[in-house]
Amino acid sequence: MANYLFNKDRNFNDDVDDQSYYYVVSHNDLITKSSHDLTARELKIMDFVISKIKPDDRDFNIINTSLYQLGKLFGYKRNGKNYSDLAKAIGTLRKKEVLILDEQERTITQTGWVESAKYHENGQVEIRLSSDLAPYLLQLKSDYTQYRLFDTVQLDSKYSIRLYKLMREANKDKGKTCPTLQASPKELIKMMGAPKSYSFGQFNQNVLQPAMDEINLKIDDMDLDMHKGTRGRKVVHLEIYNRFYPRKPKSHDETIEPVPMIDWTEDKKNILL
Repeated sequence: MANYLFNKDRNFNDDVDDQSYYYVVSHNDLITKSSHDLTARELKIMDFVISKIKPDDRDFNIINTSLYQLGKLFGYKRNGKNYSDLAKAIGTLRKKEVLILDEQERTITQTGWVESAKYHENGQVEIRLSSDLAPYLLQLKSDYTQYRLFDTVQLDSKYSIRLYKLMREANKDKGKTCPTLQASPKELIKMMGAPKSYSFGQFNQNVLQPAMDEINLKIDDMDLDMHKGTRGRKVVHLEIYNRFYPRKPKSHDETIEPVPMIDWTEDKKNILL
């Protein structure tokens, strides 16, 4: 992608709706049973594109957006370099693969994220998702997780974003009980995409604890803590739980409300009004 295409901030439409409160909805397997190496920026772009999908969509439509719109959502300054970096990230999404495990069918789907992207000189972008992702993003009636785009775009670390999604997936009864993510260290390392060579100590220090700290700082309805199960001196089991739920009197700042969730199968606009 030649940098000169976006070397000037010209002909962009400043009248862009605030899309940070759109919902991102995907099948649980795409969160808990997929393997990929997306960066934080690439994860946010994918969330933005997925948030454009409507509950009644039967096929992937071309997503029409602009580099200005993406940059504004992510809080980037308006300049050619940032627009070029976003274009490169979209191009990388076309090349990177994701592996998705289906335990029932005993298969692994190997596919990409973005099938194609077309860039216009004025910064407009047309994005089409890979058709192999359709079972995980279209016509979802059960086994799905939803969250606000606003939450993930404010997280800086790819590990924070992935842990956040895992915690949303663990909230299966909408906060009636304490959402708890249970896994062995090896399983959680894989789910968060951390280096496989990490010991638990390295994983905890470099990945898990920083991710929990960022989530606790930035996500209003998450207050994560961890319990370690040991066998001898070895950590063999982890439980990460969200102390924000269930809601108890005087247990939290009462000015902070749980993040509202829509009924994905009923809402037709996929946006918080």
